[in-house]
Amino acid sequence: MIFCDWYAPAFKAGGPIRSIVNFVDRFKDHYDIHIFTSDRDINEKKPFKHIEADQWLERDGCHIWYYSPGTMTYKKVKSVIAEINPNKIYLNSMFSNMIKPIVAAYISGRLIIAPRGMLRRSALAVKPIKKFMYLKMIKLMGLAPYLSFHSTGEDETKDIQRFFPKAKRIVLAPNLPVAVNKNLGTAEKAPGKLRIVFVGRLHPIKKLDFLLEALAKNRGDITLDIVATREDAEYWRKCKKLISKMQFKIDINNYIDLPHAKIKPLLENANLFVLPTEGENFGHAIFEALAVGCPVLISDQTPWRNLQSKKAGMDLPLSDLSGFTKAIQTFVDMGDAEWQEYRNGALALAQDYENNLEALAQYNQLFENAE
Repeated sequence: MIFCDWYAPAFKAGGPIRSIVNFVDRFKDHYDIHIFTSDRDINEKKPFKHIEADQWLERDGCHIWYYSPGTMTYKKVKSVIAEINPNKIYLNSMFSNMIKPIVAAYISGRLIIAPRGMLRRSALAVKPIKKFMYLKMIKLMGLAPYLSFHSTGEDETKDIQRFFPKAKRIVLAPNLPVAVNKNLGTAEKAPGKLRIVFVGRLHPIKKLDFLLEALAKNRGDITLDIVATREDAEYWRKCKKLISKMQFKIDINNYIDLPHAKIKPLLENANLFVLPTEGENFGHAIFEALAVGCPVLISDQTPWRNLQSKKAGMDLPLSDLSGFTKAIQTFVDMGDAEWQEYRNGALALAQDYENNLEALAQYNQLFENAE
């Protein structure tokens, strides 16, 4: 049984939703999956259309309960766990409403928590007091020895160990990405021209403003497609001011709250994906770019490192704004032959990741032997 704040058709919360959608796609024939989730997308006042709330539905090869506002009470969580009596209870978050299933089911020893990068220092810096009080409460209640954790990488394992040294178990199983394109589509790139795509939430941690500042000093025929979901209204106002100053220099297209299914064609049409993020646990948007052969320019705060040596893109420190400007200019000036090398390198990196996945064995270890 999976408790998550949002699930498809929700898309605005980004990676955590994709993690569960991709898990269901791969394992719906292997596990009997029940999902308990909200009946609307993040920050939305209206529920999903054509989806009945507060009842079990059969969708996407699993059972889904879309709860309406105010109905995810401790009593309801307790009763639905008793009703389903799952072998494992999986929480796709560290915070928010997850305290209810933690308290309701910790004593059973069946709980598995996926922090999804929320224990990274950059993530904890957002609303830090509230989050540290939450973590302190779990510690003071003595819950850690009952909790198992799903880590998606060595850095996340260290984060979990730092906060929960007495955790019952930490199992490493990588994120499940989208399927990788088998071949590259036909595309060419002319020197002096560049089409960039940014995909992320409108939040300071994704650093769209940083990208805009880096672009301000570039030369050439540049187009920027901003694919973003609304989150921080004040931050978006800041970015729009930067955009207004650049529109005569760079062609900028805003795709706000674009459904996930419509993002892939934009990635396939781009010459470069840019995300100067402050931190990613996995980076589903990054992988989706690589998976269609789109080179990436990202910060060094993700698992995707040493990209230059793999001819898949570049990863740079956020302390080096001019470095991002220079990297973008390199791609602007790049001719088709060299760009095709980067396209092939990006696709090869995604294919290598997919080929090296031992997903079934690792998730079997996570779910079947967690007690």
